[in-house]
Amino acid sequence: AWRLWMENKALQVVDQTLDGTCDKNEILRCIHIGLLCVQEDASSRPKISKVVAMLENISLILPSILPPAPSICKIRNISLGPQTSSTISGTGSELGSST
Repeated sequence: AWRLWMENKALQVVDQTLDGTCDKNEILRCIHIGLLCVQEDASSRPKISKVVAMLENISLILPSILPPAPSICKIRNISLGPQTSSTISGTGSELGSST
């Protein structure tokens, strides 16, 4: 969703069956709020009361969304002991790939 947001294509995340049934500005606002709620730094995420206020009051100006930090996945197998531990590293993009 973040990539599509940055490419001004955020509406592509919306199910096609909803096309024409909702106001596009309201959809974009909901996506914006959703991206605020999943920011990397938890202290940058809005409190639920603020989320409700943003959803209820369209005149509230939404804060900017911070770009996500590079996603790194590390898994350690420490149950085998220190000499046989292993680490798997990679970006989050590999987690969803079908290769």
